[in-house]
Amino acid sequence: MRLTEKDSDLERTPSIILQMQYLPKLLVGILCLAFAGSCQRYPHTVKQVPEAPANAALVTNYTDSTILLPAGAHYKRGAIHTFFYGKHYRPAWYTPIKVKVLDIGTVNGGLTPLQMGGSRQTITLRAAAANGTEYVLRSVDKEPAGALSPKWQKSYVANIARDATAATHPYAALALPGMAKAIGIYHTTPELYYVPHDPRLGKYAETIGGTMVLLERRPVGNQQDNPDMGNAEKVKSSRSMLTERLSDNDTKVDARNYLRARLFDMLIGDWSRHEDNWRWAELEPEEKAYTYRPIPRDRDNVFYKLHDAPIPWLTHRLKYKPHFRTYYKRVGNLKKLNYNARNLDALLLSELELKDWEEIADSVKVALTDEVIEQSFKAMPDTIHQLTAGPIISKLKAHRNNILETARDYYAILAEEAIVVGTDKHEQFIVKALNKDEVQVQVYKLTKDAEVKNLLFERTYKSSHTDKLILYGLSGDDRFVLQGVAPPGIKISIWGGDGEDTYTSDSEKSAGNKICIIDSTYGNNFVTGDRVKLKLDDNIRAKDFSGAGFLLHFYLD
Repeated sequence: MRLTEKDSDLERTPSIILQMQYLPKLLVGILCLAFAGSCQRYPHTVKQVPEAPANAALVTNYTDSTILLPAGAHYKRGAIHTFFYGKHYRPAWYTPIKVKVLDIGTVNGGLTPLQMGGSRQTITLRAAAANGTEYVLRSVDKEPAGALSPKWQKSYVANIARDATAATHPYAALALPGMAKAIGIYHTTPELYYVPHDPRLGKYAETIGGTMVLLERRPVGNQQDNPDMGNAEKVKSSRSMLTERLSDNDTKVDARNYLRARLFDMLIGDWSRHEDNWRWAELEPEEKAYTYRPIPRDRDNVFYKLHDAPIPWLTHRLKYKPHFRTYYKRVGNLKKLNYNARNLDALLLSELELKDWEEIADSVKVALTDEVIEQSFKAMPDTIHQLTAGPIISKLKAHRNNILETARDYYAILAEEAIVVGTDKHEQFIVKALNKDEVQVQVYKLTKDAEVKNLLFERTYKSSHTDKLILYGLSGDDRFVLQGVAPPGIKISIWGGDGEDTYTSDSEKSAGNKICIIDSTYGNNFVTGDRVKLKLDDNIRAKDFSGAGFLLHFYLD
């Protein structure tokens, strides 16, 4: 069986292969050959130059210096290993390139090291300019085995986990800012450097010296001089943004801009958009209302190329890490691609109807021209551009051309089980069955005296798209008003949340068990007749009952 890198070969291999009579023996044979051909160990380090040169302490100025080196020479493996575990982006990793040497005394006016940080896979150093602006240096190479126990870090499994880093493109992040700017989303702008064994790094020299890094401005704090982050006076974490969104109904998130960012994620195949990979620009308030716009960060898993050989293909078929998505000409399974973003998407995109998705998708398509795409990839090192850019650009253009289909498909996934989430303040929810196929939901702000104020949310749901609709009142004294004579064709669940809530209906006619209210017996008032099914529970799970509890739905630092 000859394997190629064509899109159709591995992702869409006929299922008959998995039904072959001798598949177990074949798998054993493949694994034995793979292990035999992959027994090579290497002392893994994310540093390109582990040991300091003899004269390193004497050099005090690296201005205009360059160095020729590869991002990961250890990813150049033998023919047998490559056949079974994949070519991935190995040539991009082991091909030497010319890199600017970081002079920490002059770059961005001079930087002062602050502290090491990052995950267990990436070495990072935070540093600050004289004006207080913070930057971060992130190692290009990764150490995924850092997530394993010390015992397993010396195992064959760790060796393969490290080797799988070759499925990522080491310089992909450099190509993204030009496209992000064109479609109107905020972004960081990484620059490639080699960090020398510089004594000016102080106590951090031994840890990060000798490492190829991406240097970028940290999306944090005051960015008033930075249009790439909305000139925002404050940039906040996802935890901070979500806390304010769930605790105060004057807080808004720019859902249309977030959708632009998420469609871009899908265009570049970024499957790692969990909550901690976002920061949020807090825009100037209108009266009391703060609006947040997203700033994506940590673009380590774009244009991923993993399933191009028997062993990773088999792990994919066995559904190990199904959200690890190889970048093909077709976007593929959107539910798996967006698995890490599912909870944030459900909350922040809830107000947008299909026409909004189509408008925004069309706008992104128009903005992301062939010229923009091609010019953006020229930010990669010349050698790497020649080596890898062509096939990626071809796939990206195909994704761009089909973005309307992608938007409609993902809208349908989110709409199938839709949510409407209030806050810990007081709100009035009006749920109106317009007919047997459509339900309108409106959410209004209530004052402490139960006076109805401005409209916060409005959307009409169709049974052709939505099977189930869940409303979360969270804390506060909320009011739920059920309107319309026709029984809804959508199952509706209402979680009243903490506080003293009131439920009323303009009809006592049964909705055929399509509407269910879940709340406690404390202080709530139910005037709904037989229209709804009541579930009274004084031990309701925290994540459905208050803003602080709802945060448990998300992956947060």
